[in-house]
Amino acid sequence: MQIERGLHHSLKRWRKVEIVQTLLSALIILAILSLASYYALPNLFRPTSREAVKLVLNAPSPNSIAIGRPEVVRVYAANAEGNIDRSRNDTVELKLEPPNSSAKLSVTSVTLVDGEATFTVISSKSEVFTLTATWVQGRTPLRSAVASLNFLHGW
Repeated sequence: MQIERGLHHSLKRWRKVEIVQTLLSALIILAILSLASYYALPNLFRPTSREAVKLVLNAPSPNSIAIGRPEVVRVYAANAEGNIDRSRNDTVELKLEPPNSSAKLSVTSVTLVDGEATFTVISSKSEVFTLTATWVQGRTPLRSAVASLNFLHGW
């Protein structure tokens, strides 16, 4: 009887250990599934804002810019994912580097309409230059955009 009672007591204690181990295992599995979901479905856990945070320059391909031909460049206000924020009507300053290049902009400042604006750039000789779009005024500041343009002979 003493042995039976001791065995019954040991089984009760072992049963408690099994229950605790099962609960801890379930918690670990739940934590792993939660982390996996967090990274697999980021929009569910981290909704993205439609609010623009940066300017983007959409310039022609470097291999397709011909000397003496005006090239259309687009600048737009984009959110963190790169989508256009159509509510923006900000003013943006445009600048070429080096300043003594033969390239000319059609305007040095544009106002975004529904989040975007276009302008042209033209060069009379083969050269590489940097185009910068800088936020001047609007609802909230936007990060600047920089693009390198390469005017080629023979296109």
